[in-house]
Amino acid sequence: MQQMRVFTVWGNKDGNCSSIVEGDDRPRFVDGTPQPDTEEFKFRIEAVTWEEANAIYNLRMGWEPYKPDGQSEPCPNCGAFFFPHGSGECWQCGVVF
Repeated sequence: MQQMRVFTVWGNKDGNCSSIVEGDDRPRFVDGTPQPDTEEFKFRIEAVTWEEANAIYNLRMGWEPYKPDGQSEPCPNCGAFFFPHGSGECWQCGVVF
């Protein structure tokens, strides 16, 4: 089984906007400047895949369940179900397709 990864949620001070990213640092553009409306840390999630982190994020935000891109399929490497059209990462063996 794969290691848990850290995802953090950031938003503006009014609580109207939020963004989820992998890691502990606030969302930044490629040039390193912080993205607008992400000045306040909201909460931390530990999950194995991007899909799992987003499912937890939607639950905590009180939104509808997260729907990953595409249909789940068995991993060609280990047989566990994963989302090849989403992150493409198998939660069980960690192979990225």
